Amino acid sequence: MKTKKIKQLTNFLLLLPLCVALLGAGCNEDKDEYSAYVEGYVVGSLQCNDYNERGFCIILENETDSIYTFTLSENIFDFPEEIIKSGHDANTGGPFFFPDSLMHEFKIKFKYREPNDSEIINCLIASNALGISFSWEEWCQVIVTDVTKFSK
Repeated sequence: MKTKKIKQLTNFLLLLPLCVALLGAGCNEDKDEYSAYVEGYVVGSLQCNDYNERGFCIILENETDSIYTFTLSENIFDFPEEIIKSGHDANTGGPFFFPDSLMHEFKIKFKYREPNDSEIINCLIASNALGISFSWEEWCQVIVTDVTKFSK
């Protein structure tokens, strides 16, 4: 009887790491790991006053994720001058979104990951006195790499 309990305990201890890995218990996401390649559309931009960095808003092609990044080069596309504005939308505290006619114009393929604490650009801007506020909680800041653009 004692041998059976020891065998059960041994099996449990052997399977514990597998259970932890499968259930995610005690596991932290590796912030240095990039996603697989994804495709998306650059749909807007903003410029942080404190950092003077240009950020771009990207909607993934499957339209399930909304992300923004400060690591996409402004030179990847020849953006029309009138859509790349200084600052941010003073009415909402959010980005300047491109006109509807250009929402699917600037397609890219890339990998991304969450920024480490030292890489985060805290650029969330307060809304104006009207109380209209951009919903930043629906957008995730990411670091992009291996970016290629699609030509039309």
